[in-house]
Amino acid sequence: MYTLEEIARLRAQCLDLKLEGSDLLELYTDEQLREICNGIGPDFFPGSLRAAVSALHPTLEPAAFLHDLRFERSDGSWSGFTSANAEFLRNGLKLADACHAWYNPRRYLVRADARKFHGLLTAGGWIAWQQAYAARLKRGAKA
Repeated sequence: MYTLEEIARLRAQCLDLKLEGSDLLELYTDEQLREICNGIGPDFFPGSLRAAVSALHPTLEPAAFLHDLRFERSDGSWSGFTSANAEFLRNGLKLADACHAWYNPRRYLVRADARKFHGLLTAGGWIAWQQAYAARLKRGAKA
């Protein structure tokens, strides 16, 4: 879904803002990140829908970018799942504050969206977390 230029932009934004999970970026090339990271939304969304959701919520894209890496490295555990989702929320709140001044209403809309997406991730992402873990084991990655 992402171009290499977009991957480079997202990587730089994650590192510049020192988002949680940015250390994972050193484990992957930009080409690998293109295969793993798909924008905001689950894999079962058509690419056009993920692109639309991402375009409507550009401030949260770096948080989703890192969240995709957490899913790529799923350990299949409930604690790992809730930790990945909590990290998304913290990164989303940090992005809202870093990208929009305190007096800008968009800051509070992005913060609300981060909380909303966190709720959706927690409510609907467990099966995807398990599937990501199964796929990781199938590829022969360490558990």
